[in-house]
Amino acid sequence: MLPKLLELHFSQLQSEWNVSKYNSYSDARKQEYHKNLGIIITYLESEDFSKLDDTQIQQRFYIIFFVFKSLEFLNHSTTATIPFELVYVLELAMRDWAPEDEYLIVTSLINGMNEFSFDNSLTFFDLVYTDIDLLCGVKFKHRLVQINLPQSTSRDYLANVVLYHELGHFVEKKHAITRVIYIELLKALKAGLPDADKNDLIKYFPYLGEAANVDFLEKSYHPHNIFAMHISEYFCDLFASQYIGDCSNYYLEYITLNQPDYSSTHPSTTNRVVFINDHLGNRDGYVLKEFKRIIKSITKLDIEKRSKDFTSNNFENLIPAEVTDPQQLHSLFTYGWKVWLSNWETFAKMAGIEFKMNSFNVYEIVNNLIEKSIGNYITTKEWNSAKA
Repeated sequence: MLPKLLELHFSQLQSEWNVSKYNSYSDARKQEYHKNLGIIITYLESEDFSKLDDTQIQQRFYIIFFVFKSLEFLNHSTTATIPFELVYVLELAMRDWAPEDEYLIVTSLINGMNEFSFDNSLTFFDLVYTDIDLLCGVKFKHRLVQINLPQSTSRDYLANVVLYHELGHFVEKKHAITRVIYIELLKALKAGLPDADKNDLIKYFPYLGEAANVDFLEKSYHPHNIFAMHISEYFCDLFASQYIGDCSNYYLEYITLNQPDYSSTHPSTTNRVVFINDHLGNRDGYVLKEFKRIIKSITKLDIEKRSKDFTSNNFENLIPAEVTDPQQLHSLFTYGWKVWLSNWETFAKMAGIEFKMNSFNVYEIVNNLIEKSIGNYITTKEWNSAKA
């Protein structure tokens, strides 16, 4: 491998760092992470790349990739750009499943209108953390949980209910949930299931109706094969429903046009909606029961309602909701969706608005009120902590 190409890669990083090194974060943990990146860059600047062998060049390649990828997300997590209210409630949910103070949620704002995703390229990249420690003497107290969301809707609290689903991908990867469900379901199918249970399994995974497919999948586990991908998606839907009920169903049905067919990466939308509606309606079939049983055995946590409902007409009166419990923050999303799906004439009448409200008026009002409700809770909590 040519050292000159490593020098090109590092020069690109230095160019990025010349701007990014001035980033400021409201979260001291992110500021410390950023400082560590500066130490790594300073160390690499002291090296003579021309004297490195192929193995050493490859090691530096991954370290430079690590810094670049970190900055990709940290650059969108500064005090100027971060949708901190959204990240705050997601971190509350994350702590239910990762209570150790080891992870930080960061966001990257991208152009695609519906490009929501979880990027695990840093979170579980254990080898690079070890290399950085041994080479540069830098230990990271926290790892980044990277979530991509569209820049155009970064403050859209109606659409961003789907970020609970993306957080589910982090939880699934952290606890290796998909692989266990994958093995357990195939083992049970091969051993022989009662007809009702088998039919329920094939309803959600239609290709398991073919014995050849079952044999192939049993011998060919990979996190990106169709069965593993579908299990992961169902899990993330189930995870999200604990916090926002069926709210993500509305948005999912629309952006997929209620897709009745599965793809290589996602189950059919109709099946995903049925899966969540059956869970919320306490109509657990075989697959739901197995998901919940296996999740509990791995994490010691139940799939259960993790938001706290509240009664309020504040949004209808154009004022933020008064939230007193952190679990109520999740319910702000369901409250917002309730208002959005309601009769806007009634909404306008309660708010004392005399002109006819259009969808954009309601859109702005609902999103602003959700954001302000979360912001007011955070401010009050920090004020009380400071007084204490």
